[in-house]
Amino acid sequence: MKKISFAAACAGFGMAAVCYAQNIAVVNMEDLVTNHPNTISDKKLLAELVKEDKQKGDDLQRKLESMNDDFEKARREALDPALNDKARKTAEENVSRSRDALMKADHEAREKMQQLQQELSEQQTRMLKRTTAEIREVVAKHAAEKKITLVLPDNQAVYFDKTLDITDDIMKALNIHRPEKTESVKDNASEKLALPPTSAKDAGKGMADKAPATGAAK
Repeated sequence: MKKISFAAACAGFGMAAVCYAQNIAVVNMEDLVTNHPNTISDKKLLAELVKEDKQKGDDLQRKLESMNDDFEKARREALDPALNDKARKTAEENVSRSRDALMKADHEAREKMQQLQQELSEQQTRMLKRTTAEIREVVAKHAAEKKITLVLPDNQAVYFDKTLDITDDIMKALNIHRPEKTESVKDNASEKLALPPTSAKDAGKGMADKAPATGAAK
């Protein structure tokens, strides 16, 4: 009698485990975000913003270089041995003013570029949150229809049966078409909502990094 009860309990536990497993699903969020229509348009917009910020950075760089030229000119004039004491004093005051103005402009340029980079980062975060929210909404609706109680990102599961993957279903619901070449998906995934590497690097630099201003100011 005990054996029968134990066997029945095991069977019941097994059935419960199967039923529970059927209420679990996984989804590849990376694929969904990468191939979402929002991501494609967002990347184009971010690229334009980076381009604009780079132009602003170039303008600041040219301004610093011009101010540095003025500083060097004032410094050379102050070293002219033909100057009398009064003229030399005036020239040295010009050097001091040019140096202070250059250092101030350098500081402001760095702050400006940091601000622009921060704004880009915040914009990128807002875009990603919007896309993720839309995906979550569709996943929740699909889960409710299919009586799924738990949906996990596939990269957080140690192992799962492929039948639990609902990524294709969510893509279909979002009207997303998976790229034909798997390599393209991988490449896009590594770049999702990312700023273009080269442009982002240039846009994030402080203007004095290339200008001789700091060394001259010393």
